[in-house]
Amino acid sequence: FASEELYGQHVMFVPAQAPAAGPYTPSFFAPDEYAVLVRLTDVIIPETDTPGASRAGVPEYIDRVVTANKEHQPLARAGLAWLAAEARRRFSRDYVSLDEPQHAALLQPLSDAVDRTAREQQQARYRSAPGGRIYYVAVTDAAQPARPAVAVRKDSSEAVMPERFFRLIKSLTADGYYTSRLGLLEELGYSGNKYLPGFSQCTVPEH
Repeated sequence: FASEELYGQHVMFVPAQAPAAGPYTPSFFAPDEYAVLVRLTDVIIPETDTPGASRAGVPEYIDRVVTANKEHQPLARAGLAWLAAEARRRFSRDYVSLDEPQHAALLQPLSDAVDRTAREQQQARYRSAPGGRIYYVAVTDAAQPARPAVAVRKDSSEAVMPERFFRLIKSLTADGYYTSRLGLLEELGYSGNKYLPGFSQCTVPEH
């Protein structure tokens, strides 16, 4: 399926285009960058008993999103260059030819860092109080006991550029895949647009 069939949350920023007659030609990424992007999306969502990211048109989707959103462009380009350079430096191979353990060696630390940063940012939004209650931290919330500050790394730091890049591409990959026809229908088994004569009553006591 082509990327015209993708309905991610960013699609409103992607100009409508007629379906291509042949292979997709990226608008923003150079051919070597696009090859790395295609392989990266398939590592994030590989083909199993359901289609992987590239078959669902995710690389085309990302190219069109990045083309339409200039704030993504420097990070996307720098991240792909870093990934290609790291593959050559650490394994003396092009990124697209790495095997599964080598992909894991490059990407797992980035994935762990993204998850860790998300946890730290989430923790910084909440504080606890006696009795085990949890409070959301509002700007004017001075009545609740303060929690220790969480040291969250600044996104502007060059040292976390690969993490920021991976977070962007992972998010766009999920957006594109799970709102594509292949991802939505085959992977998630979505069967909407059906008339429901009623809704089952919730039987959970606390609800």
